[in-house]
Amino acid sequence: MGLTIASGSRIFSDVNPDKTLSHTDVPVIEEPQVAPDHTAPGLLAELCAGVEERGQVTVHCMLHAAEGDCIRIWPSTYLVCRHSGHRSQLLLAEGIPLAPVWMPVAAGRSVGFTLLFTGLPQHCVLFDLVEEIPDPGGFHVSGILRNGMDVYRVDL
Repeated sequence: MGLTIASGSRIFSDVNPDKTLSHTDVPVIEEPQVAPDHTAPGLLAELCAGVEERGQVTVHCMLHAAEGDCIRIWPSTYLVCRHSGHRSQLLLAEGIPLAPVWMPVAAGRSVGFTLLFTGLPQHCVLFDLVEEIPDPGGFHVSGILRNGMDVYRVDL
């Protein structure tokens, strides 16, 4: 009884099932030849600029309230790369309400909350946490050194 074996674009029919195929019986698929890249210099970098971000950035914040206070976070909070000015947007705030809602913090208490941002560019090594608000008193942490995990802890 014959057997049909397909390999790539070749079909081997009437193969004896009792015979072991050797490497010479199966066609070798060779690596395709790639033509040299003649793309205009800088064009590839420009096209890839939007995709060089990696993952997401997590910032665990701790606020120590010396006096009784109320806190909230504005959606206009960013991570700003010191080198390029790139802004990573706030995706999620946990443990702190978004403006306009306020959360009271008693005097002498500490409150922890977590902020999740879009990824920073791969070349970024130093960035700032900036809450841009129309009033004075927004959160601002300067000079955060980038690490390999993109998880940070800051005191406010």
